[in-house]
Amino acid sequence: MNYDPIPDPIGGPLLSSQPVRVATIVHAPVVDHGLTVDPDATVAQVSAALATLPVDALFTEHFGDVEVTLVFREPLPKS
Repeated sequence: MNYDPIPDPIGGPLLSSQPVRVATIVHAPVVDHGLTVDPDATVAQVSAALATLPVDALFTEHFGDVEVTLVFREPLPKS
């Protein structure tokens, strides 16, 4: 299943100087979180960014090869 790439939270091209960026996209009924990692990111930076995601989010896909975006999806609420 392919989805549109996760945009930068400011809505423009990825111009942030941060080595790890997190963007949250709500497209009802699901919420996706994109974790974009630059090649110069440290383990500490990646770990800190991952810690901001919901603990039950599931890895769904990735984009890129050098700078990568990992997409995590929050599970749908159980009815």
